[in-house]
Amino acid sequence: MEFKVKDLLAMEPMKNAEVLGGQNYIHNVIEGVTIMEGPDIAKWLKGGEVILTSLYSIRNFNDTEIKDFISELAEKRVSALIIKNFGEAISERLLEAGKVYKMPIIKLPQEVPFVDVMYPIMGELFNNQVTKLQYYKEIHDRFTALSLADKGLEKIIHTLEELIGNPVALFDRNFTCIVSTYPELENFEMVEKVHFYEQTSGIKFPHYRQIVKYPEMDNIKGHQIVVPIETLNHNKMYLLIGEINKSLGELDLIAVENAATSLSLELVKQFAVAEVEKKYKNDLIEELISGKIQSVDAVYEKANVIGWDFTGAFAAVLFKINRYPENMLNQNSGLSDRSHFLVHEAIHHYLPNGIISNKSNLFIVLWKVEKSSKSESSWMNEIKKTSSAIQTVINEQVKDIGVQVGIGSAVSDITEIPKSYREAHDALDLGETLNGLASITAFSELGIFRLLRYVKDSTALTQFIPHSLKELLDYQQANQADLLETLQTFLECNQNAAQTAKHLFVHYKTVVYRLDRIKEITGMNFDDAEEMLSVRVGLKIYELLQRENQEY
Repeated sequence: MEFKVKDLLAMEPMKNAEVLGGQNYIHNVIEGVTIMEGPDIAKWLKGGEVILTSLYSIRNFNDTEIKDFISELAEKRVSALIIKNFGEAISERLLEAGKVYKMPIIKLPQEVPFVDVMYPIMGELFNNQVTKLQYYKEIHDRFTALSLADKGLEKIIHTLEELIGNPVALFDRNFTCIVSTYPELENFEMVEKVHFYEQTSGIKFPHYRQIVKYPEMDNIKGHQIVVPIETLNHNKMYLLIGEINKSLGELDLIAVENAATSLSLELVKQFAVAEVEKKYKNDLIEELISGKIQSVDAVYEKANVIGWDFTGAFAAVLFKINRYPENMLNQNSGLSDRSHFLVHEAIHHYLPNGIISNKSNLFIVLWKVEKSSKSESSWMNEIKKTSSAIQTVINEQVKDIGVQVGIGSAVSDITEIPKSYREAHDALDLGETLNGLASITAFSELGIFRLLRYVKDSTALTQFIPHSLKELLDYQQANQADLLETLQTFLECNQNAAQTAKHLFVHYKTVVYRLDRIKEITGMNFDDAEEMLSVRVGLKIYELLQRENQEY
């Protein structure tokens, strides 16, 4: 498709022309032709022209001026200098400069008029332009038809491969392959980025080139063209073309440009559809968790439209995005779109078919569980394991937020979902106070703390801290913290001193000594089950109040 100097030399008017210098550069692309009338010709060039000249206007140039003259032409990417010289010898300095600046110097026979060279060049360029325009229209119509027919990303990618004869792949913002026409193209290792590549330097659309190696193809190296594709929601994708079979030509690049536009439109369309579907899903979830169900049958019908299956048991699980207190004074104290997007991506990655919606900084998941006569430990552990993995993924990418998880109980009827949702919400509220901004808390595991959701004024809880424990809390000696920690661990280990020593990494006799001191200070009777229950509750209330005080 490109018209090059070597193609010009093969034409009839140039059959007796002689290449005096720059033989290695006859592959230069011709983009125009002009006759040189004055030495300032470089000012009027657009680039890529063949210049026809008799050298008359620079006949008095010395060697330095000739070199500067050729340099100026090279800056304009002149493809060749064709000279028709009447008797005088062509300067060696001119030939040398042509070689240095990669410009073929061609001698035209005197009997050949310049117009015999100009007209074929202009005709070829015109024909090429017409061909490109026709091809552009054909390709544009083809990709437009794919978009209108809603063929999707995969069909666009495969059509591009068919047109350019090279494998193609589409990657998401994390460079995870979405669709590929050649599996081996999905895995590659970067060798280097190519900042300038002459063959594709004229591409108008955003792109970059890189050299990679393919592990699944015996580590062979090859070039890739990478075209970033932006969408309305700033979600960037990358179109990759591997030049495995051949280098891309001018027509191939037309196909790539149209494919990139078509992919961008398809992604915008998908985003618009996703937004409508998202609102539909949020409205349906809101109807369920609020308990405002007009008709159970209607709920099932709505669910079928979006592919949700409400048969079986579900537990409401809430993911709350919290900004850590130390980051609250940042310039943008609100949650960033990126944080919200990362949480959304992580949840949907681990729950690709999940029933999920969100409002503000809260993601609501109706988690399908296998509820049986067995204990809840099996499905609960699975939820905790997956939730922890989601937290890990997010923590690796953003440090200023914590994702907290609250888990409600499993219910077998959609009319009971509001109960599970309220429990999950209470687990979030109490879990934040008891366990922090990045905790995973199940309502069923809160024990006596479940009663706290009915207490409006938490300071009133101090009356439930037994007198003996207050004595220890008011103890002002340096070892008070050690004694308090030992008491708490002792109770958590079912009053087993040996286990307590192991958990605290201290000697058994140290634990026994500390327990004796606690008895002396508080008068506690470790054999009184009722008193020990009161102390346990008191410790939890003290912990709750301490956390609330830290928040303020």
